[in-house]
Amino acid sequence: MNTSHGVKVFGWVFALMAAFLLASPHAELRNGLSFALADSVPKRVELTRLANGVYAVVRREPLGLAVNANSMIVVGSEAVLVVDAQFTREATLETLEVIRSLTSKPVRYVVNTHWHDDHLAGNQVYRDSFPDVQFVLHENTRADVVALGGPNRDGTRGGAPPLIARYERLLAGGLGADSLPVSNGERESLTSALRIIKQYLAELPSFALTVEGPAVKDRMSLDLGNRVVNVLWFGRGNTRGDLVVEVPDGQILAVGDLLVSPVPFAFNSHPAEWRSVLDSIARRAPVAMIPGHGPVMRDAAYLRQVQAMLADVDEQVRIALGRGDSLTTMLKTITLASTKQRVTSGDEWTGKLFEQFFRGPAIRAAARPATPPRTTSDRR
Repeated sequence: MNTSHGVKVFGWVFALMAAFLLASPHAELRNGLSFALADSVPKRVELTRLANGVYAVVRREPLGLAVNANSMIVVGSEAVLVVDAQFTREATLETLEVIRSLTSKPVRYVVNTHWHDDHLAGNQVYRDSFPDVQFVLHENTRADVVALGGPNRDGTRGGAPPLIARYERLLAGGLGADSLPVSNGERESLTSALRIIKQYLAELPSFALTVEGPAVKDRMSLDLGNRVVNVLWFGRGNTRGDLVVEVPDGQILAVGDLLVSPVPFAFNSHPAEWRSVLDSIARRAPVAMIPGHGPVMRDAAYLRQVQAMLADVDEQVRIALGRGDSLTTMLKTITLASTKQRVTSGDEWTGKLFEQFFRGPAIRAAARPATPPRTTSDRR
């Protein structure tokens, strides 16, 4: 399997699937309280009020071969900012329904934290609903949505359908991705992923890349009326254009796929620089962080765990390169066994995700020859 562009499921669904086969009452709520939405609002999201006018929309789908991204909603006196759309327009409409349950103010900005489709394919929903909306991306991401996003979409369109059919046959026979009896966790994850990717494929014929708006280099401040939101770039990490969105008056950050729980995504990442980016995030002293996928984080414990995982990979790859080991050898010998046990607690399905989402991709990324960054972060 060719992984030269990374193999994240949401832009490269067919490749990762193949890899597995091969191997208003709201104003009364206090900060941090999650609450049930009205019956009309879909149950696949959980809304959490983090501060006055700041909300996390966390997806409830299990982590797996296809998921939708979390979003942050920031409400000012004049307008709304949203961090990330979702993989499908169907899911993005769910986020929009949540927004409309909170405020009638227009969405002025959508910040896409990076170029993967699970964070921006639903942008069309905001353009259709708010004609003046602006999409804010890092300058590297603006290039990548064209150079990498288009080919990935084409590959998914052609490659995913036969793999979907095979997964459905396996599940119908009580089998999982490795043709062994399927666990409850794996069944739930695969069933959810198949539903999402089939919806994505159904929407692809009418897909239009929708990213018109300003490009960020190092930082940009956006005024929503009596509230300023900072959009920051600290360097290359999960991608070369990861944006961090800060609500400074609430010490709340949306960090995209720089943090994903319970297993980080390391496809085509920059492990050494990623660790430094996480340091820059920690220095902002956030009281809450919204990851790209997974629950809201209230402290830096998971951030430090991811840093340690990346440091372990970097060190072991450095030693292996010093011995002259090939990438093939490293993928066999660098097992990250203790890290895997900590992350998965022995759960078999989470272990498979660890292998496909983190261990293999992180080793490949760390072993890749270093390339200079296109821009320089202020690292503040």
